[in-house]
Amino acid sequence: MDLSVRTFLVLSGCSNPLGQTLAQELCGRLAPGSMALILDENPEKLEDLRRQLTTDAVLIVPGVWDAQHSNGVQLLEQSLLLAGDVPFQRTIMVHNEGETATHMLLEPQTEQTWLEYVQHQLYAPVALNQRWLNAIQLKGIEKLAINVTSSLQVRPLVYNTLLCSCKRARDMYFRSMASEEARANVHVLSYAPGVLETHRTHCDENGNILTPEELIEMPPERKLPRVEPLHSTLKLINILEKTAFVSGHDVDYYDTFFL
Repeated sequence: MDLSVRTFLVLSGCSNPLGQTLAQELCGRLAPGSMALILDENPEKLEDLRRQLTTDAVLIVPGVWDAQHSNGVQLLEQSLLLAGDVPFQRTIMVHNEGETATHMLLEPQTEQTWLEYVQHQLYAPVALNQRWLNAIQLKGIEKLAINVTSSLQVRPLVYNTLLCSCKRARDMYFRSMASEEARANVHVLSYAPGVLETHRTHCDENGNILTPEELIEMPPERKLPRVEPLHSTLKLINILEKTAFVSGHDVDYYDTFFL
């Protein structure tokens, strides 16, 4: 997969270290005339990233999420109108929404907060993806959807029942989309970037210090090494360039040391 073609790129979750690195490395490979819609709920960090990415080759369009990420479809439509009649050769959607596993160690306690959590983690990405998939302006060109996920879709995590459930639901959505859209030149990859160096330790409600490794039910002898965001990003790009994945399947950083 040659990434240096005229591309319409959508990347969410740009304020976290992985999202920033993904934006820098992907935008740096796109051909002149490309356009990148970068989405995040932090306007200050989004503007800082826009300034870092701005070049003559790629038009960078920042989009600020609302609190529940419910305005993604509107932000996408506005950017497509801005693109006009640019003849894109490919479009890429990178879903990097969500939080790290240790961001919130106490699950939502009321019905409303549970609904808001699922809206943020599951419904909003799916709605944005469906609008992108069916956009008239992008009809007939190659599409690549990347779901940034983790092993939490198959491995339980203490304190994070709802996060694990949302990860699993997203994984099944993208697997189904890959099967349904296979004939429409749509490729789908769910990528687990590994336990990043930037994943912070947290304290639970009793003041105990916890790390992501301690929350995952895994024997100590199988402790996974931490990964720098840049290394994980370059691994993903290498996988794409070598087309070393089956559309709809999951690829984990730790399973691809040969790439």
